[in-house]
Amino acid sequence: MSAIEGIAGLLPGLVWVALLSVAGLSALAVAAALAWFRYDIVPAEPFRPTRKEAEQLALYSKPDHWFAARLRGQQEIVDGQRLDPKLQYMMEQTRPVSGLAMPAMQAVYATSLGRAWVRNKIDRVWLLYTKATEPMRLVADREIAGRGGPTPIRIYHPEVEADDPLPLLVFHHGGGWIFSSIAATDRVCRLIASQAKVIVVSVGYRLAPEHPYPAASDDGEDAFLWVRANAPSLGGDPARIGVGGDSAGGHIAINIAQRQLIAGRPGPAAMLLFYPGTGMPVEDRSFKLFGKGYGLDSTFIDFILPRVFPIYLDQKRTGDLRVDDLMDPLRAQSLRGMPPTIISTAGFDILRDSGRAFAGRLEAEGVPVRYTNYPSLGHSFLQFSAVVADADTASREQAELFGQIIRKNAIGTADPAR
Repeated sequence: MSAIEGIAGLLPGLVWVALLSVAGLSALAVAAALAWFRYDIVPAEPFRPTRKEAEQLALYSKPDHWFAARLRGQQEIVDGQRLDPKLQYMMEQTRPVSGLAMPAMQAVYATSLGRAWVRNKIDRVWLLYTKATEPMRLVADREIAGRGGPTPIRIYHPEVEADDPLPLLVFHHGGGWIFSSIAATDRVCRLIASQAKVIVVSVGYRLAPEHPYPAASDDGEDAFLWVRANAPSLGGDPARIGVGGDSAGGHIAINIAQRQLIAGRPGPAAMLLFYPGTGMPVEDRSFKLFGKGYGLDSTFIDFILPRVFPIYLDQKRTGDLRVDDLMDPLRAQSLRGMPPTIISTAGFDILRDSGRAFAGRLEAEGVPVRYTNYPSLGHSFLQFSAVVADADTASREQAELFGQIIRKNAIGTADPAR
């Protein structure tokens, strides 16, 4: 799902389309935007910041006290949580015009070129604000056969002293199932591989609306099964394969574990979930508290649902709302037998309470869980490790914890009060 500054990067183009549309020039707005988008796409790899991107990175690399002194109001405290001043400053820049962006997004995302432009902008922003970490021993791109056709993967081998087989993590990026990519989370995967000392396999699953649910979960499961079959040739230990992801990618990881239980196959050895999508959070208190102006807005959820889960929307229209256990894992009939799970949430995130509830549900059914809430952060904190100190700390802590747990199969206790 979208990072705060990712949406900010889209706002000039989206607001321009919105203003022309309000003036009754919708067709002209879309045609003009498409012509502009074609020339405004800069490849995400190899990543070289543009002059404007470099200026933005320099701005947000300033110390926290610089931003605290320039806030439009007091530093925000909600539920006893104090929002990071740099994130609050970012949010304050986008709030005045964010209401115009989502209506324009409807028109832009209806075209393939519009989708390519949005996805490109998000990819570049996520790379820009994610910390570049230590070099890998080896990074390799491959394609594997999947039920939906070839699926791209990227394999990260960290620098380690010994040559023993390493644990593996099959990782799935966030992005609301509609954007982001292997490229967007390249630095995230390098950070996890480096901190956890595991081989990370990043999955380029198919995106909606071109490929609605369950395409992403199908691709994720195909990648997991491929890694399990090929772990020795990758330098990995087939008995220590975990799955993970952030936001929508967390939902895919959960689905993979659920599907192995249903099929009676060996499941993942552990799960690493960052602010995961665990179901339908619209009744949660955090959804109401942070549904507007905190980066991941409720309007974005309204936008993605019909594009990702058309089955759910069809059922909602008819009143026959029977969401299955895979679409809504939090309310699944049973979660018994799921692997040891690490879950982290952000204090200022509409998905905070559903992530916490999922941790509690797993624990109640006998699944070892380590849950941590990072109170100063918002959604997509993995994509801010280069500029927000608490985001860097959270990213590294959770990666290190995964490395420990998948090696020792010991998870400790939850940490809900953090």
